[in-house]
Amino acid sequence: MKKAFGILLGLVLLCQMVFAGGGSEQAGPVSKKKDKYVVGFSQVGSESEWRIAMSTEMQEAYAAHPRFTLIFSDAQQKQENQIAAIRNFIQQKVDAIVLCPVVATGWDAVLSEAKDSGIPVLLVNRTANTVGNDIEKYTTCFIGPDNIYAGELAAQALIDALAKEPGTVNIVELQGTVGASSAVDRGTGIQNVFGKQNKVVIKYSQTGDYNRSQGKQVMESILKSAQAEGVKIRGLLAHSDNMALGAMQAIAEAGLKPGVDIKIVGVDGVRGAFEAMAEGKYTASVENPLGFGNKTIEVITDILDNNKYPSEWWVKLKNDLYTEANAGAALPNRKY
Repeated sequence: MKKAFGILLGLVLLCQMVFAGGGSEQAGPVSKKKDKYVVGFSQVGSESEWRIAMSTEMQEAYAAHPRFTLIFSDAQQKQENQIAAIRNFIQQKVDAIVLCPVVATGWDAVLSEAKDSGIPVLLVNRTANTVGNDIEKYTTCFIGPDNIYAGELAAQALIDALAKEPGTVNIVELQGTVGASSAVDRGTGIQNVFGKQNKVVIKYSQTGDYNRSQGKQVMESILKSAQAEGVKIRGLLAHSDNMALGAMQAIAEAGLKPGVDIKIVGVDGVRGAFEAMAEGKYTASVENPLGFGNKTIEVITDILDNNKYPSEWWVKLKNDLYTEANAGAALPNRKY
C-alpha cells in the first residue's frame, strides 16, 4: 500500500510539474514578436485631397520605420477590390492588416478568414458592421474620428452662419458615398442638430459620392431645380470639402457669390477649403484628422510585441472646427 501510494504521489507531482511548465503558454496568446513586420493596407481610393494625404501619410510613416514594411492597395472605390486585397494579404501571411472600408457592410466572410489565419485587423477612418453586430470580435480596434460629432459640428456651424436670416432658410445637403460609415454617421449628426430646430431646412439632399466633379454636377442640377421651383437656397452642407469645393464652382458659375449668397460648410479640412475660407468664399470646415500612420504602427507593435491591445476598441481621433475667422492663420500649416 505504501509503495502504491508513493507511486501515485510521484505521478501527481510529475503532472503538476508538466502542467506548470506549460502554464505560461496556455494563459494567453503567444507573442508574435519579430524583428520585421509586414502590414497590408487596403485603402478606399484617391477620391479626394484628404484621402490622398492619408495614403501619403501612411506610406511615409511606414517607410520611415525600420521594423515595418507596408503593402499598399488602392481599391478604387470598389469593395470587391478590397476583399480581394485582404485575401491576398492573408495568402502572403502578413503580420497585420489595416482596412479603410469603402462601405460598412459585407465584410463578414473575409474578416472571418483573417481571424482564422490569426492576423489582427485594424479598421481606420471608416468603421464596418457584421451581420451579428459583433465587429469587435473580428477586428482589434477602430482608429478614427467621431463622424457623428463631425456632422453635428458642421450642422451647427451652418445654422449659426444663417442665424440672422429672416424666416425659414432652405439649404442643400451633399451626402457622401452611399453605405459608407462616414456618410451614415455624418448624416446622423446633421439630423441630430437639425431635428432640434425648424428655422434652417434641408430642402434638397443628394449624394455626391465624395467626388469633386460629382459635387459640382449635383449642385448644378439642384440650382436649376431650385430656380424652376422658385426656391431660394441660402446654404450648402457637404459631407466633405471635396464635394463642397466642386459645388462652390457651380454656385459661382450660376452667377451667385459662394460664401455670401450661399453659405458653405464642409468636412475634412482640406487646404482648398482653407484657401476659400480665407477669401470669404467658404464658411466653415470640420477637420477630419490624420495621424493614422504612426498610430497604427503603435497599436500593431503593442499587439505583436507584447500582446497588448487598446483598452477601448474605438481609438478616437479629435475633430476641430475652422471658420473664416481662424482659417487664414491656420492655412500656412496645412499639409493637405
